[in-house]
Amino acid sequence: MNMLSTTQFLTNTWLGQKRGKYFFTLVFCLLLLPGQAFSYDGEEIEVTGQGSIIVMPDEFSLTLTITERGRVPSKLKALVDKKSDTVVFTAKNLAVKEGDISSARVNLRIVKEKPSIVVQGVELNNARQGSVFIDGQSINQQANSIDQGKKPLFELSRQITVKFNKMSDYDNFLAQIIKINVSHISSLVMSVEGREEYYQQALIRAIGHAKQKAQRMAEKAGRKIGKIQLIKELSSNHYRPMYAEAMMSDAGSNGHSSQSGSQTITARVLVKFHLDD
Repeated sequence: MNMLSTTQFLTNTWLGQKRGKYFFTLVFCLLLLPGQAFSYDGEEIEVTGQGSIIVMPDEFSLTLTITERGRVPSKLKALVDKKSDTVVFTAKNLAVKEGDISSARVNLRIVKEKPSIVVQGVELNNARQGSVFIDGQSINQQANSIDQGKKPLFELSRQITVKFNKMSDYDNFLAQIIKINVSHISSLVMSVEGREEYYQQALIRAIGHAKQKAQRMAEKAGRKIGKIQLIKELSSNHYRPMYAEAMMSDAGSNGHSSQSGSQTITARVLVKFHLDD
């Protein structure tokens, strides 16, 4: 029976029984019922959940720098190229794929040198400029002539990045490049290759954690949780690799063995559940 037919029925009842006060009271109650039912359907509980997956790094990346200084850039490049070839050859001997070896372009810069003649603690009272001579020239004249006749000092460098799949290969690589006299070795970068799949697993655990929390809270209130109304991802798969200082070890059997350690991938979600009686 729709609302119009219900009103007509009640009106006829009122006309027949002459009881207007009961009519208005009953109509008012009927108008309230839809609103009460809508409020009941909207009862829900909102909780957050967190899930974590502990994984072991399986990708290792190391960047080293080869640097040479001198007056002739062509000779510097030859020296840097020779050392670079040795580094690449060493990595390939450890079964490192060519695609996992990155050799950047060389970087050439002019090094600003200090003055050739430095005079400290000399005080001349009432002396004319240039009154102090060395080999028939004043200090200023001699310094200018030396600087003008000398070629600039150059610094040429190249960065090489090598990726490993095993920590043992990283240790062997370090042990062999000690003899190359590399200028600088950066921190070892340790990361996880399948981190997206691990993050998805962490999301599933986060939803399960949210459901457990909602069930406990609902039980305390004498209710039960129903269907999920909303799931919202609060975290992002923002991964921060671990860094470790390079450990230069000997090639012997007593050399240091590096340990990667574990990493944690975490996900957070917000979940809304419907509340049932």
